[in-house]
Amino acid sequence: MRYATVTITEEVFVTLAPRKIQRNRCVPIAMFAVMALSFTLTSSPAHAKKKKKKKKARIEMTGIKSFDKVFKQAKKADTKIRSAERNLRKSRKALRSALKLKKTATYLDALTVLKKKAQGKVTVALSGKVPTLKAKEALPTEIMNSIEAINTLTKTIPASINDLKAAAVASKKMVKHAKKFPNSIQKELMSKGVQGLGAVVFKLPKITKTVMRNLKIMSSMPKRSVSVSKELAQISSTVAREFKF
Repeated sequence: MRYATVTITEEVFVTLAPRKIQRNRCVPIAMFAVMALSFTLTSSPAHAKKKKKKKKARIEMTGIKSFDKVFKQAKKADTKIRSAERNLRKSRKALRSALKLKKTATYLDALTVLKKKAQGKVTVALSGKVPTLKAKEALPTEIMNSIEAINTLTKTIPASINDLKAAAVASKKMVKHAKKFPNSIQKELMSKGVQGLGAVVFKLPKITKTVMRNLKIMSSMPKRSVSVSKELAQISSTVAREFKF
């Protein structure tokens, strides 16, 4: 079991404590401190619930305007990256399902299988930079479903790649700026006067945790952007090349 505590002066506790404690200073301040500031971050094993599938962490706001100005921009960029990742994931899953492939099959593996099954009866048409597959005649359901899964993805690729490139550049700048946040949290809170003192006592651990989690997500964004962008570009070029006649 882990605990988080914050140490502050007696004067601050007297300000924050109930009026009875303020009038009667003989009440042990240390005892009040332990009661007010020591809290459990993890539940005891006896009350532990069954483990649920972990959701991917998302960028959250802290309540500190100067921080959240950066985090809002980062959240928008992260949303665009997630959208591209989700489109790719759904298309890959649908393609594997249609062709009855194993979960380990890559998108390029699936395209190879589709080309073999199509036997020259599927061709590609280019509309701008978007490759679109078309059946020359009536084909089995598995092939038609595969064509639909691919076309659903390819029509989103140009916009996704542009968004991903912008997100990669922007996130690098945001991470560089946000790395200064952990050292200035207390200063930002204290600038709010008495209200800030209360925040230091009760909100500092939570805000610190949020900032560090946001930084971790933001630090992964450039790599994620490049990775998805490369895979999408490879899929687009492979579809255009392999089904061209």
